[in-house]
Amino acid sequence: LMKKYFKIRKQKKQIKELLKSAKHAQNMREDVADNDDLNKLDQAIKNLVSNKTDKKDLEREVSELEKAVNNVYPFSLRKGVREQVEVFIIAVAAAMAIRAFFIEPFKIPTGSMQPTLNGITVKAQSKATFFDNPITKFPKWLITGESYKEIRAQVSGALINTDQTRDALILNINGVKHRIPFYMCGPKTAKKCLKPLKRYYQKGDILASAKVITGDQIIVNKMIYNFTTPKRGDISVFDTRNINHNDVRKDTFYIKRMVGLPNEKIKIKDNKILANGVYANKEFDFVKYKNAGKLSDSDQSINLFDDEYLMIGDNTEPGMSLDGRFFGSVPREDFRGPAEFVYWPFREHWGIIK
Repeated sequence: LMKKYFKIRKQKKQIKELLKSAKHAQNMREDVADNDDLNKLDQAIKNLVSNKTDKKDLEREVSELEKAVNNVYPFSLRKGVREQVEVFIIAVAAAMAIRAFFIEPFKIPTGSMQPTLNGITVKAQSKATFFDNPITKFPKWLITGESYKEIRAQVSGALINTDQTRDALILNINGVKHRIPFYMCGPKTAKKCLKPLKRYYQKGDILASAKVITGDQIIVNKMIYNFTTPKRGDISVFDTRNINHNDVRKDTFYIKRMVGLPNEKIKIKDNKILANGVYANKEFDFVKYKNAGKLSDSDQSINLFDDEYLMIGDNTEPGMSLDGRFFGSVPREDFRGPAEFVYWPFREHWGIIK
């Protein structure tokens, strides 16, 4: 009796898997398979599902369904790499749909939102440590976002000159240009990682070295502003396409804190935000706002019109945040959404953004 029970149970399981394969074949091949084969597959599924008792008919219908599945989706197409590629394509399409309509990841590149969110930060480190070896450096980076970076001379020769681009310091050694990015050796970090310049270099000499910590990686809620009004204090990502300022690129996104709302007159006084004459930053009063740009003193103001918002970084020390103090308002249509969660690295800011 028990043997019969397990045999029936196994048979039901096999039929269930066969029906699952049949549905998968329909979904994967309905746009390219022959219509007659698709109709036969559909009928074979219905015949098998409707059969509850007749054992001989059941065996025949199982066989017919297997044949119909193979006609629509031949085994040669289902095996190996091809099936894995199809599954991967579906997964990518689903991820892109989620990103397009619901949530989107962003990276904090600069220190304009410190201490709330970290951009790329650099700490002095003159040489590699035990945890920077080829075996442990990846797990270390995966957890903490930390990595040891060094830039070495590619050739031997004299230092001809130094130059700089928008985002890097360039050392020309014997005609070969060596790029040292500003995030690693900018004005505030050069003493930490840039080695003293020499008149002559040997190939392999270290030009710069440091511990580089990646900026916070965040999740932005792209849906919420479709249903709710942006509010003061939101840390939001916005498109720069409509910002008219020489130092602002048109093809990027900024993240700042929302300090001014539509139809408000905004000033900075005593390191605080004044909105229509009232101090308005109680929920983020830890931020000490510096007067600069269009708000260079407490008498100057920025007037916001319908659907316009003023966005300012939490780090308003000179040179740290190119924000609304300099370029003015941001229209509502340019917002991607508020930042909700730091998903990596697993450091002090990981979790819900406060």
